Amino acid sequence: MAVGLTHDTFTESAYITIAEFKNAPTSIDYNNLVIGGNGNAQDAELQNVILRASSFMNEYFNANLNATEYVETQRTRFTNDGFVALHPNNSPIIALSDFKYGPNPNNLVTLADCDNAWFEEQQIIIPLSNVATSYSSQGPLAFGGYGTPRQQIFCLYTYVAGYVNNAITTGTAGASSITVANATGIVPSQTLKISDASSSENVTVASNYTYGSTTVPLTSALVYSHTTGSTIGNIPSAIKQACILMTTAFLKARGDSSMTMQITTAPAGTSDGASRYGTDIKLALDIVDKYRRIR
Repeated sequence: MAVGLTHDTFTESAYITIAEFKNAPTSIDYNNLVIGGNGNAQDAELQNVILRASSFMNEYFNANLNATEYVETQRTRFTNDGFVALHPNNSPIIALSDFKYGPNPNNLVTLADCDNAWFEEQQIIIPLSNVATSYSSQGPLAFGGYGTPRQQIFCLYTYVAGYVNNAITTGTAGASSITVANATGIVPSQTLKISDASSSENVTVASNYTYGSTTVPLTSALVYSHTTGSTIGNIPSAIKQACILMTTAFLKARGDSSMTMQITTAPAGTSDGASRYGTDIKLALDIVDKYRRIR
């Protein structure tokens, strides 16, 4: 018997890199996470903790805020004023790369050009003039024309949503471009920040950037050189700070005994372990509460 499979996808990724955590003033001992392990083993486990902390934040957000490509399905209807409105599960929406639609799930056709879609933070609007609304058993008979208001339509679409937060591969001082590990979410004329400790700087993507390319031209030359471990993006700094606090809390919960700098009103020495890492979690969630999605 054939099995029906979902088309929907969801992935998770870390909000900070190992280097970003190590550069933060946490006073946490991250060199003894694996007993007897070498530096690579310690970094691998630290990366695992960062991923778990990021996943915890995603559960709180009810979303993944890193720019990610998703595939989703949705039933909707033509609006009375002549549009197809899509409401993806993730935001802010950056791009629509593929849109299939039809009167039933087994009769979907592909929109020829996604460039005319209108983007809002939490929805995508497609003009009816771009959608074929006369169907046969083989698909659409014609493009354009006026569709039936409130007619049900099945949709399968691929889109990108979230904030850019990508790892840098190479970036040399004086160069007018930078290469990234992946280009998800980067668009022309976008202002991004390179997070690289004291060498952090803001850059603007050139208007001639080709969407999807891992080589990103810039409007001006880089001031500093950047190596693996630094990131480029427009993700709010509050999200990165929250992930640092969350990772710190997870490391404390593992039994860390290093010196820690507390944010508490309790007298020195009176806070137990649960209070110490609990305070970091609460502070982290307070910082990013505005990004929480209520479904």
